[in-house]
Amino acid sequence: MYLGASNQRPRRGIFWRRLLLILVLLLISALSAMVVYFLSTKDQLDAELITPGISAPVTIKFDEHALPHVLAASQEDAWHTLGFLHATERPWQMEFNRRLASGKLSEILGKDTVAIDKFIRTLGIRRAAEKQYENYPIEYKRHIQAYVDGVNEGFARLGWALPPEFMILGVKPGNWGPADSVAWSLMMALDLGGNWHKEFLRLEMSATMSTEHIWQALPPYPGEAPATSVDFAKMYRDLGLFKEKPAAKTKSSGTDSRQEHAQKEDKKEKDFLNFLPGGSEGIGSNNWAIAGNKTVSGKPLLANDPHLGLTTPAIWYFAHIQAPKLNVIGATLPGIPGVVLGHNTQVAWSFTNTDPDVQDLYIEALDPNNPGQYKTPKGFENFVLREETIAIKGQEPLKFLSRETRHGPVISDAYQRAQDLINTDKFAISLRWTALEVGNQTLKAGFQMNEAQNLEEFKSALKNYHSPMQNVVMADKDGQIAYRAAGVAPKRTKGKGLFGTAPALGWDAQYDWGPYFGKDDLPKETNPSSSFIATANQRVHTANDPHPLTTDWHMPYRHQRIEQLINATDQHDVASMKAIQADALSLSAVDLIPLLQAANSTHKYASDAKNIIANFDGKMSVDSAGATIYNAWAHQSTRLMFADKLGKSFAIEYGKRDFRSGLHHIMKMHQAGNTQAAFWCDKPSTPEVETCESIIDEAFTLALEDLSKRMGGSPQSWKWGEVHVAVSEHRPFSKVSLLKNKFEITRPTPGDAFTVNLGFMDLGNASNPFTVNKAASMRAIYDLSNLDQSQFIYQTGQSGWVNNRHYSSYANAWAKQEYVPLTMNPSKIVHTSVLKPDLSIAAENKKRLEKEAKEIKRK
Repeated sequence: MYLGASNQRPRRGIFWRRLLLILVLLLISALSAMVVYFLSTKDQLDAELITPGISAPVTIKFDEHALPHVLAASQEDAWHTLGFLHATERPWQMEFNRRLASGKLSEILGKDTVAIDKFIRTLGIRRAAEKQYENYPIEYKRHIQAYVDGVNEGFARLGWALPPEFMILGVKPGNWGPADSVAWSLMMALDLGGNWHKEFLRLEMSATMSTEHIWQALPPYPGEAPATSVDFAKMYRDLGLFKEKPAAKTKSSGTDSRQEHAQKEDKKEKDFLNFLPGGSEGIGSNNWAIAGNKTVSGKPLLANDPHLGLTTPAIWYFAHIQAPKLNVIGATLPGIPGVVLGHNTQVAWSFTNTDPDVQDLYIEALDPNNPGQYKTPKGFENFVLREETIAIKGQEPLKFLSRETRHGPVISDAYQRAQDLINTDKFAISLRWTALEVGNQTLKAGFQMNEAQNLEEFKSALKNYHSPMQNVVMADKDGQIAYRAAGVAPKRTKGKGLFGTAPALGWDAQYDWGPYFGKDDLPKETNPSSSFIATANQRVHTANDPHPLTTDWHMPYRHQRIEQLINATDQHDVASMKAIQADALSLSAVDLIPLLQAANSTHKYASDAKNIIANFDGKMSVDSAGATIYNAWAHQSTRLMFADKLGKSFAIEYGKRDFRSGLHHIMKMHQAGNTQAAFWCDKPSTPEVETCESIIDEAFTLALEDLSKRMGGSPQSWKWGEVHVAVSEHRPFSKVSLLKNKFEITRPTPGDAFTVNLGFMDLGNASNPFTVNKAASMRAIYDLSNLDQSQFIYQTGQSGWVNNRHYSSYANAWAKQEYVPLTMNPSKIVHTSVLKPDLSIAAENKKRLEKEAKEIKRK
């Protein structure tokens, strides 16, 4: 036996040596493959490339901040090059967005995105885009097609070494078409339009609440009465619209399991709502222009910071595009040709969301004898039916029929929350939305804005702007400042019908849309006597206007603060504009702080916390403990006031909206001695009758308990920046724990939902309700005395490649409210690329363009 064992030892040694050798070889192969991959994905920004889609050489110079400066011999070549840059710098973002707008995410992400795909297919985003593109004038079709060709050329140029997202998911970039660019503009309109969400929320609340209480929880604009006197909650209940609730079961018959199931369903609906663009109170913006008589230079200054969902990579990509009759620099949207926000050689412009009511929900009554028909003012009509097929990774495809009425798509077929709410055997819910109309040619307006040679030409271009409606504040080198509400919206009369505040009866002609606002009837202003113009999603009409664009304006706190800061300085410069953009004083907090200062608690840290709050002035700076305690108290106050009363509606919506307007409204009722506030302060889940004072105290205690667990230490150490962290979400890898930290970009940030330097929180996020998911998606300041002194910043970096140093190169500056130059004449160029045409193809293109030019001239 001894001899046998000794004979086996050499064999075992040989086996282990061979295994080790194999492992070493595999490791070397893996490392070699990684080296080859990273070398292949390394920026090749100093190169000459043959590009079939252009007619003449194009030079791309990258400055030290990775901003490309494109010089082209024609506009088509310029837009082709922008498409090329978008595709090579942001390939995964482009692919994800194309699939999102087309309802094709599930093909690569599986069952988790089927609900989103089904909803987008039901809306018909891609179908509407195709119809809209067909109606574009040929010269703008040429621009779009040139951009599209550049995108596809850029994708092809990537070769096998794609960004990690493609490699991990095992996919390649798909073909980009003209309708994909139009579709992405519609997705932006969907993101910036939220009225239908609020209509649905009022409908959902009507199942259990009175109209009066709904108007208290979702109050009208401060100082205004509700836009309608219709008792819509009673109207819906009398109609028998709502699904009957199952009889309550005893605990022994499974109440706990039913509650767990309900919580899981609520979470699914919340996740769906968070993924679906639109309906968030954090979506907005600030912009203001100051005339030369209030500036140091004697020329206007213009500022803009759009508040959008934070993503990695960022929604914006900055570029400078120069070609005959075109010289423009600023923020572009990957997927869309043109500079959306920026300046040319004469005019600078900025956007904020007007947020008009351009979406209406309609209750459609089904024919009891024929469910394929619905009721109209003239009798029953057939639904328009379309068969859709969603490919699902790892599963069989899903086939379904989408329905459409005279108003638009039947969204209740693709919205589980609606199916849980209404009796779908008798009713359906459809959506009318201006952005889906065939006459939408917003990209045409964008091209014309880029080309405008003066302010009047720019204003004229805005008349072709359709969706989403924007507050456009602009300034020119001649010293003018101006404002225009640009877009289309139905003209409503306040006090008539429902005024778009809640779903209308689809068979009643009084709720049909009438004519739209005339272009000259929309709000506008030029060179006002105040010497400045500012918008921040507040009401842009006079209070007594009988035809407001909506009554669901944002609360006016940001606008009030901007006006305060503009008026506080006699002569402004770029530095003072930066200070306004960085301002973190919350006028909302200023209104509510006295209630917190009067709160009492037996918590061990109550005394310390009260000392901090006694000196808290409402400034939400990152090093403020007062900001942390105040926001935790406001969060708990909101939950105590609304969670039980609103039930499922609150569980799903809280986070996408903060219900702070309702908290303000009810607290003001309480302070004024209005007994109706007592309804909201008494919790139905307890036998005691709570008062508003006890709710304020309880919220204080709950806030201290939560912060003690969450942050540890004493209240003095609870710095706002430790929990108020801006998270730029990566889709889809923010949902993957192993990849999340690699692909996400996070930075502490000041502010709250009401500061000029906005930091809107995901308050429904149990792990950290103070996480910021909407903030300034970029900041820009334009100096009309010398436009090359303009500056910008945003929260990530120019590159969409996670291994690129420009993936997050702007993040620290953004968090510190710093900027980089936005100049057409950079002092330092670090890379130069040249795109050269394929001469045979270029000759063919030249003939085609000459033929099209003759056709345009003939028409």
